[in-house]
Amino acid sequence: MNAEQIFLSNQKQIFDDFFTFLRFPSIATDSQYLQDVQDCASWLKAFIENCGLEVQQWDEQNIPTLLATDLRAGPHKKTLLLYAHYDVQPVDPLNLWTTPPFEPSLRDGNIYARGASDDKGQCFYTLCAIRDFIKHYGSLPINLKFLIEGEEESGSVGLSKLLKTKKESLQADHLLVVDSGMEKLDQPTLALGARGILTMTLKLIEGHGDMHSGHCGGLAINPNRALVQLLAKLHHENGRVAIEGFYDDVKDPTAEERAGLDCHFDLQAFEACHGFQPRGMEEGVDPITSNWFRPTLEINGLSGGYGGEGFKTVIPSVALAKLSCRLVPDQKPDKIAQLVTDFLKQHTPASLKLEIEIHPGAAPGFRRLPNSSLVQLVSQSYEDVFKAPCKKILMGGSIPIVPQLMEAAHAEVLLIGTALPTNCIHAPNEHFSTESFMKGYLTIFRLLELYQVEAQKNKT
Repeated sequence: MNAEQIFLSNQKQIFDDFFTFLRFPSIATDSQYLQDVQDCASWLKAFIENCGLEVQQWDEQNIPTLLATDLRAGPHKKTLLLYAHYDVQPVDPLNLWTTPPFEPSLRDGNIYARGASDDKGQCFYTLCAIRDFIKHYGSLPINLKFLIEGEEESGSVGLSKLLKTKKESLQADHLLVVDSGMEKLDQPTLALGARGILTMTLKLIEGHGDMHSGHCGGLAINPNRALVQLLAKLHHENGRVAIEGFYDDVKDPTAEERAGLDCHFDLQAFEACHGFQPRGMEEGVDPITSNWFRPTLEINGLSGGYGGEGFKTVIPSVALAKLSCRLVPDQKPDKIAQLVTDFLKQHTPASLKLEIEIHPGAAPGFRRLPNSSLVQLVSQSYEDVFKAPCKKILMGGSIPIVPQLMEAAHAEVLLIGTALPTNCIHAPNEHFSTESFMKGYLTIFRLLELYQVEAQKNKT
């Protein structure tokens, strides 16, 4: 039997187990779901053990990280470290879901549920491929370590602490982050890097509490008005961030970096997916450069005063904004946080109180060149499965823990996956097609076969 036949013969059980995995509301960022997160980890640990792997459970603030291993290949064989996560995003707004987010539904070849694509689907097809490879061939051709955490969506705070003491357990030759995707299902894609991230919350506070807009109107500096005026100062009219020093460590990509990447931007595909044409770039900057090679500062949320039905004539005492920066390599999160903080303090009216919270989980960006042995090996596995050339790209998004994982494991890294931009990750009606799941499974299975071929060549 080949890999596809193996998958199809086990398909019903695979998807039954996958649906069980998806039913856990493992929203680690919300403390009311702590028990569900722990239950999810317990179920996953038992499943992995039934796959024939050994599992260590590392707990950090009651949110478990799992390390599954099979080291039977021995010290003279290569070690592959895989990374994925079992926690998921919150589900709001709930009323926009067609079916309940934690009651998986199969419709038109798509599995709808929170986490179906990000990242339970990708985590689970990887586990199933490893299990079935061991069953079919009897053993793995390499040493395998699979790190599965429960806080990726909230900054990987626990794993970040664990890495300081668990480095020895994570040493590897290769690191694959199974939490990425491709533009289209007929176009396999590898991500050679990603931007870093920094997030913060700022509050502007006036007085002792909300104020009557008649009694205090014209006397108070309305925090809502002050906030929008403050935020408007963050960017020049041409879209460039106005904070002095923000771009000091930004380097243009080298010719070698660009030559190894597919820098074509599909305008029609982007518009079909998102419903608009990209116009948010800095003036004179193309979409690829803007999304891959330049940092951003975004306003992710605003609140203050009354926003419910009807009307309330109030001047709020507190106005709040959520900000994030996507960072490129060489930009230091601590430095950027200080620059943004200093700018906000400088431009806040003296009579208002400014509070700034820098959230944990900040991370730098990273890039790798496309000529490594790992890139060649994984590209071949994708091309064998998809029967199409494999594109090399960068991610505009972030997986904050990756730079720390790279350092801890001393491993060459790639980001892989079969998720699509149309999967509604982080949004209502998240879904993952059964075809995407199978193609991901086949790619992992084929990669292990290629490691086997490589090991046999080295043996002879």
